[in-house]
Amino acid sequence: MKVSDIMTQPPQTCRLDTDLATASRRMKEFDCGMLPVLDGTSRVVGILTDRDIAICVGDRRRSASHVAAHEAMTRKVQTCLPGEDIRRVLGRMATWRLRRLPVVSHDGDLKGVISIDDIILWGVEEGGLSSRELADALRSICARRAAIADAPLPTFMS
Repeated sequence: MKVSDIMTQPPQTCRLDTDLATASRRMKEFDCGMLPVLDGTSRVVGILTDRDIAICVGDRRRSASHVAAHEAMTRKVQTCLPGEDIRRVLGRMATWRLRRLPVVSHDGDLKGVISIDDIILWGVEEGGLSSRELADALRSICARRAAIADAPLPTFMS
């Protein structure tokens, strides 16, 4: 099975100058946790996640409507191609510890987004992946969170 068979398309996006309040509303409206950030030529130049928004707004003393996407986005963007095999992409998502990837053409045009949710639903519904493959990938993707969750709680939280 190929990425193009299960990716979300058309993807929701935002621009470098989109304010975080608008981006957040778009994520809520379209039930997505990530927006590819496009430059003036419609090329992906960053990724804006719901987590990026929360951290950025919590870190600044400005309203989300006064902070632009380029101030909060992740600039290092990992992508995949529409024709790639889902298992191969899942392996890379696990290695990179990413839940979502923009899907781009060889020319760099944004075609869609693939998420771990898309892959899990496909794997369960179509029997495309074993439960072991899914569990291993999720274990890798969530490794940082697991390490934090296993850390002792500060005394004020016990």
